[in-house]
Order: sequence, then structure tokens, then C-alpha cells
Amino acid sequence: MSSARRLMLLRWGIVAVWAALLTARIIVVATSPGADLTYFGIAEVVAITLGVVVIAVAVVRAQAIRRRREDEALALAIRRIDPTVWLVPAAPTPELRTSIESVRPEVSLGHRVTWAFGATEASLWELEDRRATRLLVIRWSRMVHVGLEDVHGDGRSWAIAMHYVRPDDTTAVATFLVRAAPGSRRMLGRGPRLERLVADLARERIVA
Repeated sequence: MSSARRLMLLRWGIVAVWAALLTARIIVVATSPGADLTYFGIAEVVAITLGVVVIAVAVVRAQAIRRRREDEALALAIRRIDPTVWLVPAAPTPELRTSIESVRPEVSLGHRVTWAFGATEASLWELEDRRATRLLVIRWSRMVHVGLEDVHGDGRSWAIAMHYVRPDDTTAVATFLVRAAPGSRRMLGRGPRLERLVADLARERIVA
């Protein structure tokens, strides 16, 4: 049985319990107007609270599933173009938003993007109206340096910074936060995973 079906059964089970308690309360009031209904009231409050919690969990879970499916759809579209790339789920920094808007004023980056790293280039992608859109392309031969940057200076928000040279020979930097997994909103902090990614990108730059 899938987790979605289990959650649905639990939700309807809570509704059934609440309906049974309400029916029992009505019967007791009708047959014994002076009866103590304290326990019924407590049971109803517990059932309602549990129902609200279940609904909240279901909403959060549905949002997570939707985000993951969108990331998977974008990944599938990118790999149809180039099946050899490796993908990194990311989130744009304010600096990256400004950089993209300067070259493509019609584009407003969302909260989630994906970087595709191939043999010759790194490209930034976003799912826009169910369409994979490539927003930026950086040739490895134009990449100058790859490192980590403390975005807010608090030691908690670390972004990857790729310094490169544009086709018009001006310098630029693309910074992005790395998400823990496709569909996730949690960002990676400085640690082995982030440092390994930086090392891999630096190696791609050198090899290319």
C-alpha cells in the first residue's frame, strides 16, 4: 500500500471517529439531557486536532511531491538534449538573479533552478510553464575559478561561485546555493558534499 493511500485511509478514519463521537453525543443529549459530556468534548477536540495535523502533513507532502516531480521533469528534458550531463539542483542567489536579469530582462528566476554540467560547458536551466528553459551557458574554457562563498557572512549560507569570462571578454560570476536533493528546499551547508562538488567542478574546468 502506498503512503498516499495510507494517509487517505487515516484521514477518513479520523473523520469516521469524529462522526461517531458526534452521533454518540447527539444520542446521549437526546436520551439523558443532564449527562456529563466532558469526555465527549475532550475526545472531539483530540479527533479534530489530529485531523488538522493530518491535513497539514498531507499539504506539506503534496507540495514536496510536486517540487520533486517538477525537478524530475526538468532533468528528463535536459537529458533528452544531452544524456551525458550531471545535474545539480540549486537555488539562485540575489547576485545570480541580478546577473540573469541584466542579460535577459524578461526572465525572473524562480526559487529552484538546475545546473547541468557537461563535457564542454555548464548551463543553467529552469522549468517555465512546463518547458525547460536554458538561461545561461558557460564554456569550461571560459571558466576562471570555482570556489565557495559565504553569501550572508554568517557562516551558514554557502554558495558555489563560478568566475568566468563572457563572450564579450567581460568578467562575471555566477553564484548558487545547492539544494540537498531534487524537490528539496533544504540547502547544503559547508561540508564534505559541497566541498566535493566544488572539487569536481574545478577538475572539470582544468580538464576541459
